[in-house]
Amino acid sequence: MDFSKKANWSEVYVQPTPELYLQMVSQKEYGVPEYAIKYLRPLLKKLYNQRKRAINIVDIGASYGIISTLLLHDLTMDQLINFFVENNRVQKRTWEEIEGFYAHQEIRHTEYKFYLSDNSKPAMNFSERVHVCQKAYCFDMSREPLPEDFKQIIETTDLFIATGSLGYIGTYFFEQIFPILSHKSVSPLFAFVVYRAFYSSEIEKVFQDYNYTLIKSSIPFKKGRRFATVLEQQNAIASLHQRNIDTVGLEDEGFYACEFHLGVPLLEKEMLYRWLKEQS
Repeated sequence: MDFSKKANWSEVYVQPTPELYLQMVSQKEYGVPEYAIKYLRPLLKKLYNQRKRAINIVDIGASYGIISTLLLHDLTMDQLINFFVENNRVQKRTWEEIEGFYAHQEIRHTEYKFYLSDNSKPAMNFSERVHVCQKAYCFDMSREPLPEDFKQIIETTDLFIATGSLGYIGTYFFEQIFPILSHKSVSPLFAFVVYRAFYSSEIEKVFQDYNYTLIKSSIPFKKGRRFATVLEQQNAIASLHQRNIDTVGLEDEGFYACEFHLGVPLLEKEMLYRWLKEQS
């Protein structure tokens, strides 16, 4: 599906705080973060038990560090939304209140070290200010070279995560990181939640070129995000039908459906496919 036919939420990603973003999340019943957490919590636990050390995670397109917030503090989306939004109205919190809220949340998983990347400078500044990451990097991942110090983070990363539309990231980012990863003795994993309407075969091809494969959950998640308009729904359904993908009971019901994808080295495919099947 052409991204130009998707509702444009860019305004909510460039605010100094996530109030407007979380208001939109509430209004559109955005279920992607909670769906992602269902897989990420056991996956991170598995990696930590295997490697017996802190796990380094890069969140690609992290916006306001929502995923790292939920995982580090064992929060739910409802808890986060209820602080910033009440009765569908933005609360207009002060910075003192915001920093107090985050400071009050106990960091329950010090073994997880998050590094965030996004093209929104305000979102990255916010994430660093409320301490939901080790460091945040702002650059256009679809067209800009990796920052030099970010390359050093890539070399130590155990897990890359992304939620939503991989197409916003594009192939260029992955074409840059895979040559760096090829020198690692332990291959990292990739965990993506992807709207079915925006699945990127071009990105899948990059993974194949570097002896990785993408395996996915057996059952799509029905409620990724409510369609903003009837036209957006029609465009998504038409795009899926062109790829011979059935939308009955999924996009037909008024929501983007999404799937969890695990990017794994070919040699680990069977083992991790069994693990993924157990989680679904």
